[in-house]
Amino acid sequence: MVNDMSINYIKINKQNLEDNILTIKKRYSFSYYILDVSNHAFYHGLYLVKYLDVKIDYLYVNHFNDLLEVRKYQSDIPVIYDGEIDEDRLYDLIMMNAIVVVRDISILKLVRSLNLHDTFSFLFYIDVQGEIGINNRLDIIDYLDDGFEYMKLLGYIAHIDEKDYEEFKYIVKPIQNSLLHILNSEADKNKIHGSNAILLDNSVYGTYLEKRKLFQKEDISLKQVFTLYSKVIKVIKTKNNKRIKYTAIIPFGYHHGMSDLIKKIVIDSKLYNVFKILNEFTYIEVDENIKVDMEVCITGFSNPLSSYFPNQTSNYFSLFYNNLPIIFDDYIIDKSSMY
Repeated sequence: MVNDMSINYIKINKQNLEDNILTIKKRYSFSYYILDVSNHAFYHGLYLVKYLDVKIDYLYVNHFNDLLEVRKYQSDIPVIYDGEIDEDRLYDLIMMNAIVVVRDISILKLVRSLNLHDTFSFLFYIDVQGEIGINNRLDIIDYLDDGFEYMKLLGYIAHIDEKDYEEFKYIVKPIQNSLLHILNSEADKNKIHGSNAILLDNSVYGTYLEKRKLFQKEDISLKQVFTLYSKVIKVIKTKNNKRIKYTAIIPFGYHHGMSDLIKKIVIDSKLYNVFKILNEFTYIEVDENIKVDMEVCITGFSNPLSSYFPNQTSNYFSLFYNNLPIIFDDYIIDKSSMY
């Protein structure tokens, strides 16, 4: 499946993805579940949306190219778009049935001026401070009074502090009967009063498990969806004072994204210590059972990245993504397809 030029590659585990979604849905009760697939599905590759056999109600993206890529693989699932908007892009967003996050009332004025005859579906982004969203209740009322038939409000999205909650309720009171009230996200899964939807990112991909200590398996119910593989290209046997030492070398070093923080790798279901990293290679302390051409798991469910990079796994994974083909059961994404 992987050619000689792809001795290092990433494999996406569909079952882990489905299991994580089901686990989260059982743990946190909401009417609607929204999967964040921004940044090319957090660098897992947007072909991943074809793997969504478990029900997700909406996808969420913050980049127009992500929306284009989603529509290559999924034409039906609703997608919430929270990215840049201009007149030309509005037509494309409408044609792709995107639900647009409106942070400035001027967007609705622009839609109205275009005299469109296709429905523009949107969510208000509410920001009590008025810095990155709408905080004027009168703007919302003006939209409701406008009655323009081709604009369809589906609800609102917000990140609110407790001190701002009463003012927030006042702002959104005219649209309390709308469909989507997205107040919960990865940062706060305990349901906020009035929220009926949650925006999920890290948990679904299994790259962040809360408050884990190094190698301490506090929560094995969420599984890392990707596995980063390499291969043993050489085994060195040395003898020192009657002690025999075995060293395996893999062709994955600093230039590929290897880090000094990754202390162990897995070969044949056993953890081995990393002891030296070069630009192109990594050296591993092994035993006589390890042979050339054996598969090496640099990080996966059995050796999760979250053990080494708590809170930063998604950022670190981008290093891998930029260099490596991503393997699905029936598809290979290589770096030539990335934007």
